[in-house]
Amino acid sequence: MADLPNKFSRFLQELKRRKTDRVLVMYAATAFVILQLADILQGGLSLPEWIMTLIIIIIAIGFPIAAIFSWFFDITPDGIEKTRRLNGKRRDKLEVQLKKWKGTTMISFIVIIALIIFNIVRGNVQSFEIERAEKSIAVLPFQNLTPNEILPFKTETITAIITSGLYETKVLDVCSKWQVLEYYRKDIPVAEIAKKLNVFFIITGELFNIKDQVLLNIDLMKFSKNKVKTLWTNRYSFDPGGDIADLTDIPLDIIKELRIALSAEEKNRVGKRPTVNTAAFLNYSEGNTYQDDAFNGYLYLSMGDSLFQDLSVPKSFDRALFFYDKAIKADSTFALAYAKRSLTRSWGYQAGHFTAADNLEKCRSDIEHALRYDKDLTEARIAYGFYYYYFMADYTKALEYFKEISLKEPENRENNFYMAVVLRAMGEWEQSQVLINKVIKHNIRNALFLTNIGLSYNMLHQYDSAIYFHEKAILNMPRWSAPYQNKAESIILRDGNTIEAEVIIDTAVSRTTGGFFEYLRIIFDLFNSQYKEALLKAEKADPSDFPDEGSRYLIYAEIYDNLKNHEMALEYYKSALEYFNECLKDLPDNPGILSAIGVSAAGLNDRKMAMEAGQKAISFTKNNGIDKSDRERDLAQIYVMLGEYAKGISLLDELLKKPSSLSIKLLQIEPVWKPLQEMPEFRKLISEYSGK
Repeated sequence: MADLPNKFSRFLQELKRRKTDRVLVMYAATAFVILQLADILQGGLSLPEWIMTLIIIIIAIGFPIAAIFSWFFDITPDGIEKTRRLNGKRRDKLEVQLKKWKGTTMISFIVIIALIIFNIVRGNVQSFEIERAEKSIAVLPFQNLTPNEILPFKTETITAIITSGLYETKVLDVCSKWQVLEYYRKDIPVAEIAKKLNVFFIITGELFNIKDQVLLNIDLMKFSKNKVKTLWTNRYSFDPGGDIADLTDIPLDIIKELRIALSAEEKNRVGKRPTVNTAAFLNYSEGNTYQDDAFNGYLYLSMGDSLFQDLSVPKSFDRALFFYDKAIKADSTFALAYAKRSLTRSWGYQAGHFTAADNLEKCRSDIEHALRYDKDLTEARIAYGFYYYYFMADYTKALEYFKEISLKEPENRENNFYMAVVLRAMGEWEQSQVLINKVIKHNIRNALFLTNIGLSYNMLHQYDSAIYFHEKAILNMPRWSAPYQNKAESIILRDGNTIEAEVIIDTAVSRTTGGFFEYLRIIFDLFNSQYKEALLKAEKADPSDFPDEGSRYLIYAEIYDNLKNHEMALEYYKSALEYFNECLKDLPDNPGILSAIGVSAAGLNDRKMAMEAGQKAISFTKNNGIDKSDRERDLAQIYVMLGEYAKGISLLDELLKKPSSLSIKLLQIEPVWKPLQEMPEFRKLISEYSGK
């Protein structure tokens, strides 16, 4: 055993004599440099992930080959020669040098190995952190320090370019503008915003000018343990009157810093310039911000919230068209601008801002132009889907176009959601839920999508799931009132618990600025047979606390009916009928208005008018399954108000069998069904469905 150190020493001497030690040290150092350069170039040149793996394999294979080659051969001025044998004098000299060489070599190896390990561990830790965070990110409003005349477009245009670019990865969980809306023009610490938004990464920016050049500072921050840390900072400059298209590189730079590998298709989507014309691109980007304000603002407002009133939704529709017009004027072959202009027309028509007479043909023409210049454009097919869904009410045709996109882009979240909504309207609940599950898989943060998914579960009588998604919508957008109202409704439908529903409403009142909360409190009093309290609340309420004037008249009529003051009830039913008949002049095919006329007429005991209006309302729902079930529920109410109890119970039975906004608990507490309470058929109905 004592001879082993001597053998090892001689082995080390031989390594040095044959210069194998130098080769190995140089090889390791060179390999380290190559790995560092490859890591840098991979992001800069957008190289695929497998490049790094290939380089590591080549380096690993080359190591033993270099060691063996250096052992047997030397490189001399005369060329490559076989290593000569060692004589006695040289052996003694090498032994003296060995001690010095050992320390130096070992330190070199330790440093090199430590650097390699550090690099690998650092990359793994960063990748782990990103994975753990589910790649959640928010682009906060940028601070604009430039004069108005320097920046001739909205600051939100730049944040929209970055947000949409990041969203195109289909990997990052990107907060929408609507989630960060409450942080506009507010001095709130970034850490607090990140915590409220429940995101791991935050993008902030600041614009300022030097002469005619605008400088944009971008910061990528990481939120962890209630603290924010800046990971990356970069500065971009552009001429606001010239080419700002380079701003489309910002999302790619951020993605690179987040170490996210993109497919070739994703890279193309993220960094693609939709037009080479700078003026067209600028106006198109500006149009997008107004379109987003208009469409989303309309959707949120239509669900009873005043938080977004300052967006001036109708004006935003007009401004969106104005900027798309300018973009198309600058580039008449701009396919995407045509598609977006078409979508603005469809959405504006659905919002009641545009008329079919002025926009129907223009909408279709825009789509045809878009497809002429880009036959594979996804947005053009989405535009066709909405054209048929909103303008033509042809759900089958709308679904065809959304399905075309689905075949090409099966993980397109928006398209899957649109398809689910169309299928839901058609009554194809099973197919709709399959697509809803695909949307859910992406851990979406869009509060509008989330609470709509909750409404689907409501209709399916799966109230626990409905409450879960309404709560997620509240978490992602706590200042929007609709999810609170929807959650309260789910609580009522599930177990009739008005106390718990009141707590939800109280929370909403303290957090939000919109919603018809006083109206709901009056309804809860009716459910609890507290009719005097309901009347007192109705008298104190402002007309704006009700969905419309007709709803206010009907709630008064119901209160007075239950207080046995039928004379006052008749007066309010008469006022409601007059109001809804006026509404019908402008919207003669509206099923909701027809149903309201039917209920008002039933309160006045006008049997013919009530039944005709109720049945016509159902026929006017066309293919819309949700609207149809709601109108069938109204007709059941009309039957009960007119004393047609058997017809009413039969219709209620049908509604409980299928997706609808009716539940057993609601039937037990809603005053309109009181006349049925003692009937054997109704009790049988309650008993049968209570066990399901």
